[in-house]
Amino acid sequence: MMTLQAAIYLHLFIIILIALFFYGLIPLIGAFSVRNRWRRFRSQLMTASLSPSLSYGVVHGNQVSGTYRIFGSLQAVQDENIIWLADETVSVSIDLAGVPVYILPSVSKGESMVNTGEYPDESPKRTYWNRIFSLPEKTHIFVSGNLVYKDGRSRFINTKNNPLMVIIYDCEDSEFYSHAILSGRQRNEYWNSLTPGSLTIGSFSLFIYFYLLIQMPYMQFTAVTAITFSLVPVMPFLPPGLIFYYIYRHLWKSARILRAERDLIRLPVNFFSSQGGLFPGSSVILSNGGKYQCSVISSMEEIRTMNSDVSLREFSLLKTGTDRDEFFVFDIEQGGKVDPMAESLAVPGNPDVLLLKSTKKAQQYELLSAISFGFGFIMNLLIFLTVITLFIR
Repeated sequence: MMTLQAAIYLHLFIIILIALFFYGLIPLIGAFSVRNRWRRFRSQLMTASLSPSLSYGVVHGNQVSGTYRIFGSLQAVQDENIIWLADETVSVSIDLAGVPVYILPSVSKGESMVNTGEYPDESPKRTYWNRIFSLPEKTHIFVSGNLVYKDGRSRFINTKNNPLMVIIYDCEDSEFYSHAILSGRQRNEYWNSLTPGSLTIGSFSLFIYFYLLIQMPYMQFTAVTAITFSLVPVMPFLPPGLIFYYIYRHLWKSARILRAERDLIRLPVNFFSSQGGLFPGSSVILSNGGKYQCSVISSMEEIRTMNSDVSLREFSLLKTGTDRDEFFVFDIEQGGKVDPMAESLAVPGNPDVLLLKSTKKAQQYELLSAISFGFGFIMNLLIFLTVITLFIR
């Protein structure tokens, strides 16, 4: 009797181990890898915003080496991995050997997702130059990284300490930064390149285990457990737990939007963080020499009279504002050099306070979404376990 009981426990342990490995560990490894990749993407892009723009003087000067960025259009393809970009003042070559190329999701001309509450479900496509078969001339490409003087010409090259960032986009230059940050995350990190294969192998393995166990005497319960766990990949999508899956999706999407809105708030703050911090009346010198300043104004009407180009950054889920109505306005000094990555915008409330609020609220939504998913999953698991037990009897 003790031997039979030990065998049952051993089989149950193996079943749970298979489920945890294929349904949990492997997809989660992929999830953390995907989340870290997009976190690096956003971090690298914010670092690029602080780099100087490429100029004629830099390209044709004596000291060309350094980190620069350019909003250019495709001018020519030289060979397998070398392309030429040009803007209004300069042209430069880029060595794309081994460099990941990101393609931003398309947006309708003249429409920005930032202030419409429409957040992209699609992430930028990550590929390599040798997998891109054709691009029309004048395709917009953003490049940031190490510029060196090579073979008598200035060229962007990829290095370990300073990797190139290459992004293909079709929006306005002034909308590029927000659009890239907004879309630069995955809809659901759990569903990644490792997940489909891992779930399939796990489910099939447990079904085979069920087939072997059902032929053994006194192993009915372990066999039922194995076949029930083999159905785990489809279990969340079946009633009655399905309703909690939809609740989970809604809460998870809300958390994702809050994280995206947090990143949007960080964009103007990032310029000030590198030069003494943000406070009303503070200003910083941009990489192109322009002056970027922050002021606090009590109404949008007053802001419009000062500068009609300032746009209000609205948030769909984050309650903004402070004890009194105030807007933190970020703008280029009148007559100063314009930088496409330094936006003219008004944030309703203190950005530092809003950053904390959005982070905390996103964490709350993530916790509630996990509870909802877990409740629906356990409900379906117990129902399936009971029904299959009765059926096999």
